[in-house]
Amino acid sequence: MQTTTSIKLFLIDDSEIHLAGLKWLLSQNPSVEVLGMATQPAEVLKSAILPHAEVILLDISLESESDGIELMPSIFTLNPAVKIIMLSHNKDVPSIVKSIQNGASAYLAKDSSMEEILAVIELAVKGNGFFMGETLPKSVLANCFSNNHDLAHPKPWNLSERELEIIQLLAKGYISKEIADRLHINTTTVESHKENIKQKLQCKSIVEVVVFALKNGLIH
Repeated sequence: MQTTTSIKLFLIDDSEIHLAGLKWLLSQNPSVEVLGMATQPAEVLKSAILPHAEVILLDISLESESDGIELMPSIFTLNPAVKIIMLSHNKDVPSIVKSIQNGASAYLAKDSSMEEILAVIELAVKGNGFFMGETLPKSVLANCFSNNHDLAHPKPWNLSERELEIIQLLAKGYISKEIADRLHINTTTVESHKENIKQKLQCKSIVEVVVFALKNGLIH
């Protein structure tokens, strides 16, 4: 029986069999609730349920005019707060980089265990970090950060001491309210600082900010 605190999910995959299996497995856990499913981008964008989802499990390569990564900006237009978890057989660095840049919260292999998928769903809802499953080699993420030239940005960055403090806390996985409490400021101020940081570093997401800061020695 579902509870009112269940995390609301939307599933997108071009395989109806995979969708049905995934929905059945997820339905065995009361901490999540599958609101809807789709196999094609057109179905996703017309769905009245999508704006109510908290997490989307998205197949990275849909057999249609738009793959999963290309679909992400349109999803965020309809539901800006949603967390997207990419599911893929593909473990290559470019796909992971593009997923990060487009705002994904996690990247999991399709052979991940249900326990692993559920754990990452909960982590994605709680924080701003980027999560990868244990079935994906950690060296892939390291290479993603060290070899990706698309994340290069011009200097100077002109970050204030406060902005550097916030970047440090974001890198540790703190959410805005927690940062506000630690720095004795309000949440609105934290959100304003985050937007300024993204503009100064020319980043599209907080995940990209943290990646950039790590690469450039702003945090350790």
